[in-house]
Amino acid sequence: MTQNMKLPSLSFLAQAFISVCRRFPATMLCAVAGVITLMVINESRHVSGGENWIKFWMMAQIGLALSTGLVAFAESREWPSVRNLALQAGGLVLLGGYYALLDMDAKVLDQIHLPRYIGFLALAHLFVAAAPFLNRRPVADFWEYNKQLFANFVVGAVYTMILYSGLSLAVLAVNELFNLEINYKIYAHLFVLLAGVFNTAFFLAHFPPEFQFADRDQSYNVVFKNLCQYILIPITGLYFLILYAYSVKILVTWNLPHGWVSSLVLGFSVAGIFTYLINYLLPAHTDSKIVHAYRRWFWWVLLPMVGLLFVAIGRRIADYGVTEERYFVAHAGLWLLALCGYFLWSKTDNIKFIPISLGLFILVAILGPLSAFQVAQRSQTGVLRELLEKNGRFDGDRLKAGGAAVPAEDAQRIYSGLEYLDKQDALDRIAPWFPVPLSTIATDTSRYAYAQRAAAIAAWLNAAPEGTVAANQREISVYPLHSQALNGNIAGFRTFYRLELYGDTDRKDRRVTFSTGLNALLLLDAAGKVTTDSIDLTPAMRGWLTAAGEEGYYTMPTGAEMVELRGKKSAARLYVQEARFDALKMEMRSLTGVLFVK
Repeated sequence: MTQNMKLPSLSFLAQAFISVCRRFPATMLCAVAGVITLMVINESRHVSGGENWIKFWMMAQIGLALSTGLVAFAESREWPSVRNLALQAGGLVLLGGYYALLDMDAKVLDQIHLPRYIGFLALAHLFVAAAPFLNRRPVADFWEYNKQLFANFVVGAVYTMILYSGLSLAVLAVNELFNLEINYKIYAHLFVLLAGVFNTAFFLAHFPPEFQFADRDQSYNVVFKNLCQYILIPITGLYFLILYAYSVKILVTWNLPHGWVSSLVLGFSVAGIFTYLINYLLPAHTDSKIVHAYRRWFWWVLLPMVGLLFVAIGRRIADYGVTEERYFVAHAGLWLLALCGYFLWSKTDNIKFIPISLGLFILVAILGPLSAFQVAQRSQTGVLRELLEKNGRFDGDRLKAGGAAVPAEDAQRIYSGLEYLDKQDALDRIAPWFPVPLSTIATDTSRYAYAQRAAAIAAWLNAAPEGTVAANQREISVYPLHSQALNGNIAGFRTFYRLELYGDTDRKDRRVTFSTGLNALLLLDAAGKVTTDSIDLTPAMRGWLTAAGEEGYYTMPTGAEMVELRGKKSAARLYVQEARFDALKMEMRSLTGVLFVK
């Protein structure tokens, strides 16, 4: 007679949670900090210090992986608990330093800081995968350790989604049955809490307690074998057939490959390497010919595809120079080439080389003089100088104003190069070329005016593409200095509308939309078809334009977010959350806020 299965008691779950907190205190601290941060951000779109909250959440995400890896590193070397805790504290101090250095207000956030952050995040996760095995421990133990991490992650994610679905339905049922009017944000809070705390605690509770697996658990071998044999290997094979068929087409037609083929090669490589890692020890547990063949021939199959990637990305670099995206593709190609060389010709077959080498390549890509950002800036500066010299814009070592007309294609490339360098905050690279300070040519110093500055410099060189200056000097953005409440007497207003309008939006099922000329708000009937009134936005836009002055934006002080407007039949009061309009055509591009009408 079999015993009945019992659900774990609350005391058991509490003890397991306490054990996790004792073993991984810094990781759980980061998990809780990340959850609280997301809840605060979710509560208010315009939370005070919002950029700092986002930075804090970003640090917490790195901290989750970094702290876990530090614990694994310390435990693998059997360090005492005091030394282990000191190491985790050191990791948190490093995160604090990175928090202070990360400038969310910089115009180069998307171009430099965000890619660099993603690189650090990837490094932290790679550290978890390799931390206990930066030594001579057997490769089989390394494989078993990462197999358990992967399995725990998948199982934890499934449990988290099941819990979230069940609890969300319970909240919905209670809300509907008892008419409690529960705020819809509770669903986001619930997901963040489960994904951040429960999922993290579940993963850490099943984290390997040691890193030597003399009696390796074989329970996942069937799952891994089926995953490899019937899903991953066929998918990788499909990539293989497509890419080799395309290679044959190149040889037959003698046309160089398109740039996007690099993405396909990288997709094949990622899927193939992941399959190779899972397949690494399976040949000892199966007689499947496809499993054995994959282990033997994968790197030979990948090698020609790496050559195809270099041809494709080399063509783009030769034509237009290096950008960060092209650098990352070429850099990934070098890493793949290093992997092929190692596994094809090395006497050892150590899969530790994969995460360790990837981590080193990522470090080179995001830091130092050979990073993507430095190499791309040097390349684009060289391309720009070559174009200017070609079109006679240099007088000795200095640029000269004006000159003969520049061909349209060269003008566009010059403008694009200037805009690129400004986005990278790298105009100082070309400042010595000019006989006057750049600030006297490009006078708009606002953060996001790189298009205007590029247009002004190109115009000084008489190399601006047609229509560039007008197209990039007309947009004004309007937003409040802080999140502001709706203050004011609204007595007499019969109705109100929440506005979230973007461009010439579809009028279907809407009560308010922009006019055809985008300079008025049209109030529609309940069916959203017949116009009942028109509210002129031109006076508001004129006031904002005057307040913005030479800047491309207007930050409204307290009280200025309320604007009195007139319609053909009624009066209106607009509380603005955000607006964007064309200052030349006086046309609204987007508007969010609340409109009261009487």
